[in-house]
Order: sequence, then C-alpha cells, then structure tokens
Amino acid sequence: MKKSIILLAAAMLSFSSCSDFLTEEPVMTQSNELTLSTFTGLDNATAALYNRFQSYYWYGGSHVLTAELSGGNARNPISYPGSGRYRYQTNWAYNENSTSSIWYYAYYTIAAANNVLNNLEGKESTEVSAQDIANIRAEALTIRAFCHFDLVRTYAQPYTYGNPEENLGVPYIFVTEMGQPARDNVKTVYDNIVTDLLEAEGLMADNYQRAGVTDAAASITKPVIQALLSRVYLYMGNYQGAADYATKVINCGKYSLMSGDNYLGMFTQVTATDGGETIFEMFSFKGNTYWDGSGWEQMSYITSTGDRGSADVCASSDLIDLFSDASDIRLQLYSLENNTDWFCLKYAGKTGSSVPCENNTPLIRLSEMYLNRAEALANGATIAGVSADQDLQTLCEHRGVTAPAATVTNILTERRKELAFEGHILYDLKRTGNGVVRTDGAGVDVPFPDNRWAFPIPKSECDANPNMVQNP
Repeated sequence: MKKSIILLAAAMLSFSSCSDFLTEEPVMTQSNELTLSTFTGLDNATAALYNRFQSYYWYGGSHVLTAELSGGNARNPISYPGSGRYRYQTNWAYNENSTSSIWYYAYYTIAAANNVLNNLEGKESTEVSAQDIANIRAEALTIRAFCHFDLVRTYAQPYTYGNPEENLGVPYIFVTEMGQPARDNVKTVYDNIVTDLLEAEGLMADNYQRAGVTDAAASITKPVIQALLSRVYLYMGNYQGAADYATKVINCGKYSLMSGDNYLGMFTQVTATDGGETIFEMFSFKGNTYWDGSGWEQMSYITSTGDRGSADVCASSDLIDLFSDASDIRLQLYSLENNTDWFCLKYAGKTGSSVPCENNTPLIRLSEMYLNRAEALANGATIAGVSADQDLQTLCEHRGVTAPAATVTNILTERRKELAFEGHILYDLKRTGNGVVRTDGAGVDVPFPDNRWAFPIPKSECDANPNMVQNP
C-alpha cells in the first residue's frame, strides 16, 4: 500500500546522528520511546532537527539553485558541458514527477520537531529548569515554522495574491501521527507560522545559545526567530511587522555588516564570525547523515569549475549586468571563465576543505534585515529616526557603491544583487507579483499571475493521500 510522506513521517525515528552539529557525538540510534523519555534525549533530538537542512535537495543545493535558475539569476554555462544536471529549471519544466523535493525533507523534519514538542511535559527536575525546557521548545517551534514556510512558499500561490483564505496552502502538522491530512488554506498556514514564531520568541531566553555546537550561527537564537518573523511578515505584506522585527535584529548589537575582504571571506569560512553578518546558516559537514556521500550533488561542486566541480550552474548575464559600478565588491564574488560564463564564488568551498568541498549556506544575513526594513518603509511602514534611504545607504556603503534612491524598484534590485545565489529571487518575484523576464535567452519568461508559481506536489503524495489536491 502506498503511504503519504506525511503519514510515513509519523513513524520516523526522531533521533539520528548529529555528529556534524554537536562537538560530542551522541548515541547513533535508539527507539523513539527512549529518546523522548528524558530531557537529555529530547535535547539531542532537537539538535538533530538541523541535520536535513544539509540535504542536497534542500539547502545543500537544489532548493537554492532551483530558485536562482527559475528566477533568472542563473543559467547553464555555455563553455562547459556540465554533467547534465539542472537542465529543466530555467524552462520551468516542472511536473508532478519532476518538482521540488523539499516536501519530503520538510515534513520529516516537522514530524521530528513535533515529537519533541509533544513530549516536553513533565521533564522539569532539579537539574532541568523550566527555562531549559522553554528554550528547546522555542527551537522546535521555530524549526517547525521554518519548514512550513519553505513548503507554503514553494507549493502555493503567495499570500499577497488573490484571497489567501481560499487559495490552497499545505497541511500544517501539529502532531506526529498516522494520517492523510488535507491542505490548509494559505492564510491558515501563515497564521500558524506566525503563532509558532511569536510563541518561540516569548519562550526563548535572550542569551540562549545551544551548547556544544561547532558553529554558533547554525542554531536557533532569539534574533534568528525575530529575523524569521521579519521575513514572514514581509511575505504577508505586513510591512509594519516586517520593519519592527528587522529593527529588533539590527538594534540587538550582535551583528554588523561586513566590508572589503571581510565581506568576501565570510562565504567560505569554516564557521561564522562572532559579531559578523551571518544570523543563521546551514552548517555543512561531510560527516552529516545527509551529505550525499560523494559530495557531487552539493552546491559547491555544482557551481564550481575544474577539479573542484562539475560546472553545471553559473550566473546569468541578467544578474551580472546589474552590477553597473565596477567598484561594487559583490562583483568580486563572480569569476569570468572563457569570456562567456560567470561562476558564483559564494560556494567555492570552506577554507581548507578538500574536493568535493563543504560549504555553509547562508539562511539569514544582517543585510536582509536592512533590505526588509527599507522595502517595508518604502511601502508605508514607519520606524522613528529611520528612513528607507538611510537603510539602503548603509548597505551600499559597505559594498563600496553609492545607493540609488530608495524606491521599491531600486530596493528590490539591490536585494537581487545582495542575496543572489542564496535562494531568494524566485520567491521575491512571486511575493511582489513580478514575473520572470530574461534577456539572456537562457530560459523562459513566466508572467505573474500564473498557475506555475505554485509548484506541483510530488505525485507519490497525491497517489497515496486521497485528501491531497494537486495544484493546477
């Protein structure tokens, strides 16, 4: 009997190896009942929630590169034959058998998060405080919200299009149990995301940092929760909320914009610099269960040339042409090969890593918070003593260029340049109601609105779950 991936996730082992994330390796496998019966087990299970982000189907590669290829920032090289991978994304040749695979990884992670959330009662003791429990509850709530956010923005039309109470979203799963859930509407999904994040913000201690991690920026902290709220509110068109939460992160004092070599170097660091620009990132490590074994599917290999990669994806001329000022340091993150192909160097490999290279993936940076706030202010939000022009100027000064006037169009252009190859462009076009327009001839134009902006749900899910309605 075929089973839905959501149903299968209900029976998953919620605790798996997290040796990439913790300095001390835990027991490799054990039963759900044993893992979820103690605070230590639940804490380790929470640490393991981050593992699947490294999958090459998610932030290890495909999720990010699909957004860049379909959104017009990337194409297949002209002067390199490549390996044949990533050949249909620029033409939007998606169908139920060839669509985003984050459905599986996100729902497995949600199931594991729910196992933590629904087993925290009664774990307080003389060694475990109520705040200890609140902190990991906040982590699990944030990861559950983060996963549902990736799902709804991929498989549904944007919140800002049509009626979000009528448009189909994705199932929002609160309890890990056997079932075949129907799709919630878009508004319900977003409301639940916000509810989870607000609860997490209220629960987590201001100074909480997961103990024993290799990379401090690869785990949930209170500023991560607040940055996610800023992003989610921006997607909802709640500009005041987006500005308010971006301001909380900017003013928290933990992060600062980078300039010059410090900016260029942060993309290939082994771990994020304390006090730097990275708020949250996916920490990559070959020992992770979800490293693909060979590394040949990981983002670094796909976007690199020579013995370091397969040269399957490079930047489009549409993106490169936006860097009209040669002094823009961001242009140094692209290397021209054979006078035809610009390859992105954000994933050139961690310093000292061997081929195929490991690379952390930035999930949230401080620059996004300045851009979120600038866009929100340009759309009518207000923050005392701050203007959209000031925010854009602050960012551009750190990139070595003069800021344009802070119109919504100019802010979105700066956002495209700043966050290129980090998985934003497709979703930014979608949420702002702008279609894909390519002039480099490397793919198709896709207007907005269009059914194609809601990616097909995997066929295996629709076949197994009679309550699952496929997108048009």
